[in-house]
Amino acid sequence: MTTKKPLALLSTLGAAWLSACTPAQPVQTPQTSAPTTTTEPVAAPEAPSDPWLVTDLLREEQLPLLKGPAPTFNEAKLEAPVKGVPAAPASCDAFTKRVAKAKPTCADKASSLAALDAAFATADAAQRDELLLAAESCAGLEPGFVRAVRVEMAPIECGDVLAEPVLKAKPAGMSGAVQHTLVGHAIAARLARSVGTPPKLKGPFDKKKVIDFTKTTLFPWFDEQRKAVEQLSSQGRELASYGKGLVALQSGWAYLRLVEVVRDAPIPEEFRKDPDLANAYFAAVDEKLDPTKDNGRDGALVGLGMMAQAGVLNDERMRTTRALLAKMYGGRRVDALDVLALPRIADAESATVELRLAAKLPPYLAGLVLDPKSATDPKMLRSLLHKGVSMPMRAMLKEAEGTLSDEARALYARARVEMGVRYWRTVDFDTAVSLLSKIPKDKLDVTAKVVLAAAIALRSGPEDVSILMRKEGGFSPKFADVRALDEVAKTATEPGHAGLAAFDAAVLRQIAAPRDADAKYWDGLAERYKEAAAKLAEGPVKHEADERVKAAVQTAKILKSTMP
Repeated sequence: MTTKKPLALLSTLGAAWLSACTPAQPVQTPQTSAPTTTTEPVAAPEAPSDPWLVTDLLREEQLPLLKGPAPTFNEAKLEAPVKGVPAAPASCDAFTKRVAKAKPTCADKASSLAALDAAFATADAAQRDELLLAAESCAGLEPGFVRAVRVEMAPIECGDVLAEPVLKAKPAGMSGAVQHTLVGHAIAARLARSVGTPPKLKGPFDKKKVIDFTKTTLFPWFDEQRKAVEQLSSQGRELASYGKGLVALQSGWAYLRLVEVVRDAPIPEEFRKDPDLANAYFAAVDEKLDPTKDNGRDGALVGLGMMAQAGVLNDERMRTTRALLAKMYGGRRVDALDVLALPRIADAESATVELRLAAKLPPYLAGLVLDPKSATDPKMLRSLLHKGVSMPMRAMLKEAEGTLSDEARALYARARVEMGVRYWRTVDFDTAVSLLSKIPKDKLDVTAKVVLAAAIALRSGPEDVSILMRKEGGFSPKFADVRALDEVAKTATEPGHAGLAAFDAAVLRQIAAPRDADAKYWDGLAERYKEAAAKLAEGPVKHEADERVKAAVQTAKILKSTMP
């Protein structure tokens, strides 16, 4: 009986309306990771027991040839604002009305990059934007490029009012890459302002009051916002590369926010007194909201795929999207690898303008102005680890693979493992294995060994985050083969490295835990974390290991208590 009441009430509150609010054709999700090919095995099989031996084929990222034709971009324009999205807040006036006090002398590329570097040298946001505004006049950079940098550094909700003046004027010489980036930022800004503060109903929440509120206030607002998100999302599908990714990320957030709004809507007081009634009601609501939730997931996954192609390692939009997916789809473990701890490497050098900009510019924009050949320099690779490695630079590193120094191979492998951790891309782990396998064993230091061992353990997981999010059931039995990590944990003379290897091995074995893992499995995990904690110095990783010991022990205890 209790399951019929909430379903009936849901119909009264607008079940038919909810169905009408979902798009007739859900968002289509294109391939979100670059196609891959395979290479020869790292080595011929010697002994199946060798934890470092990889005998199957290694996947490679499909990258455009540097000597091939330049990518083409369709004409992109910014459409008029859509209904239901508020205008940019007054705080954006500080950026749109700012006036540069002095213009730098920057007639060539070198002096123009120096002007960019001078702007990034200040920590004050207003001063930095003023210097960037002045640098827009630099002749050594293509028109619109510095405006794209300004938009990146400004609050996301200001993107359209900053980009629109340049897009309307469209200066001669502005490339399709910059144009699509600016349009993407503008649409993303409008999406960020959509689904803002929903209408609220003050309690007490009796049945009639709730019905009136949902029919006359909440549902019409929801419908308007959904249509706005649909319109803006469709505009972004016409874009290419990074611009498309910016829109997709924000589209995913907007759809998922709509789901949260309805879930948080008030319910009659009688539901609060009957948990079964409330649970059944929310189950019915979730069923009706699933298409909207799936659109949010799909948009977010397209965005993450485009960010991976752009080479983004550290970006707040990417982190926010992954956190939201983890919240809405708790069982998919999209951020489960974030806790992995790799050994610290030397700080990046900052002796040149290019090295400093590589550590501060978004990878896509860095790829437009920095020489791809510079990526073969270990110093540049250390700088790129701050933000990411652009596609042109990855293409150059692929072409120069046979002549890279061992130091460059190790650093690039580190970058690819970190990419794989962000996006669950197996091609990144395979690339790291391929790079590190080319370094003679006697020259492979312990830091590189931890990275290689982690890559070997991770390479048999889902192909990318999109597959992970749609995957039902557990991981492949080949995933989380931590024997190489275990060997480093036992043999490394540096306690810190041994502890990190042991900790990462434990984390991966926990992620790979079968759904029916018994108490013995969790007791084993507790022991792994204890061993890792004993080898780690005081700090966040040791604290995490200690906390996971407690959790694993408690899980094992609960399982033992339920055994017959």
